[in-house]
Parts: sequence; structure tokens; C-alpha cells
Amino acid sequence: MQMIKVGPSGLHQLRESLSEAGLPYGDISEPRLQFFRFEVDGNRVAYGGLEGSGPDLLLRSMVVCKTCRGEGLGKAVLSELERYAISQGAVRLHLLTQSAAGFFAANGYELLDRGEAPVVISQTAQFKHLCPASASYLRKTL
Repeated sequence: MQMIKVGPSGLHQLRESLSEAGLPYGDISEPRLQFFRFEVDGNRVAYGGLEGSGPDLLLRSMVVCKTCRGEGLGKAVLSELERYAISQGAVRLHLLTQSAAGFFAANGYELLDRGEAPVVISQTAQFKHLCPASASYLRKTL
């Protein structure tokens, strides 16, 4: 699997994939966000992103194409994003999800109360208004 940084020319496809999956995309062009396209044999199979810098990063909008689900790609994409986060100095990854808490818990993420998120995470647009208050908050120490 190849991990490729999404540049300005790839934002339209990213936006379409996130929209189709019901994930927030209103701020994807912000400079504090890094999104990646994942390809297998030259075919796009997933997207995922990270927000922030320092020891606490926010995992953003991981989505695997519908026809590729059930093949272990989600776990592989998550592992690649975690490795990249570590290379950038991250110690913890945080995320919000409305539908994939079980997947992330099975991959070592702990379900916590949103009030336990550090300020650098709780002040992001995703925490403040892009994700509903009903979204589950999870964290993993890398």
C-alpha cells in the first residue's frame, strides 16, 4: 500500500469521498490538516488525515472505499497513519466518530468522555462544531 499526501489538486476527490461517507469536509483545505490518499496497485482505496502538531494529534476522517471494505485495509491505513504520527513527534492520537468506535477500540483506542480531551484537541473545529456532541471520543497512546 502506498501513502500519498493529498495536495490542492486532490482536494475535490477527497471532499467527494468524505461527503459520500457522511464525514465532515468543510475545513479540509486548512493548512493545519494533512490528508493522505492510500493506493494499492495504483488504485485509490482509502483516505485519512491528521490535524495539529506536537504530542497530541487528531485523527481526521479515515475512509475506506466501499468496495474495499472487509479486506483489512482499514487496519492497515490506521497503522500507516499512526506510524506517520509517531514520525512527526506525536505521543497520542485522538478522534471523534459516530459509527466506528468498535473498530477503533479493537485497534487499541480507549473510549473516553469528551471532557478528557486536552485543550489543543477540544479547540479544533471538529470538536467544536464539525462533529455532533453525540460523537464518541477515543484516544490512543502510541
